[in-house]
Amino acid sequence: MNHRTLTTVLLLTLVAGCNRQTDFGPRANLATIETYREAITTAGEGGEETAAASTGTGWATLRGRFVFDGTAPTMALYNVTKDQATCTIGGKAPLQETLLVDSGTGGIKNVAVYLRDASRIHDSAKANAENFLYDQKECIFLTHVCAVHVGQTLDIKNSDNVGHNTNIAGKKNTFNQTIPAGATIAYKVQKEEATPAPVNCSIHPWMVAYLLPRPDGYFAITAADGSFEIANLPAGEKLDIQVWHESATGPGGALLVTTPEAKSLGWTNKGRITITLQPDEVKEIEVKVPASAFKG
Repeated sequence: MNHRTLTTVLLLTLVAGCNRQTDFGPRANLATIETYREAITTAGEGGEETAAASTGTGWATLRGRFVFDGTAPTMALYNVTKDQATCTIGGKAPLQETLLVDSGTGGIKNVAVYLRDASRIHDSAKANAENFLYDQKECIFLTHVCAVHVGQTLDIKNSDNVGHNTNIAGKKNTFNQTIPAGATIAYKVQKEEATPAPVNCSIHPWMVAYLLPRPDGYFAITAADGSFEIANLPAGEKLDIQVWHESATGPGGALLVTTPEAKSLGWTNKGRITITLQPDEVKEIEVKVPASAFKG
């Protein structure tokens, strides 16, 4: 007898018991029916999870570099319009960070690389509960692009002697409070975001940064030389790796690269690498990104 038939029989028994005036024996017990129903529902959910489970096995690593193909752009100075004594360094405004390219290696900094959906999560990539220091000093966010775990607490700090209004404007995560000079306010990240959420300061409007909350540790932000590494990815199955940059021309900041090299990585028009890694594989890639992939 399958679980649907069992449920029907039990419900019919209950109805019959309720409609009769004469007691012909034990009636169906509501608590018993609920117990069966919960057991059947759980079994059904388990079946769905089994059907959606990955067929891959083992773990693999993806590492590489993003290199600017052309002459490195020169960043303009931020337009500092107030609190000059605090917001400038020796009277000079800091450089903007919209597209940072290392003049020596050509590496592109602050490219976000992350797995869209993980069917399996290695212990090393499970959510990190440690607090993350999110500081601002000399009227810039010290971490221009960062990724954190859902459930992680940000210690939003103001290391300046003037107040800042830190505004995280995500689709699923929002925070908008004034951080007094020298103070720190804690904020717990609640949900994942599909793309990095902008962070601004309404008091000093040139202050811009990006925060990417993810449900696991399968993410990386490229270093100054353009390098990144994501370890212990699920092997033996298709992976959709999102590639994002704040100045990219693609939708929502998707980095679009159409070179033959990128096509060999299964690069899509949504800024994603589609690859399958083998167990224990360490795949290294180097992506040359043309200047046309960026705005401005």
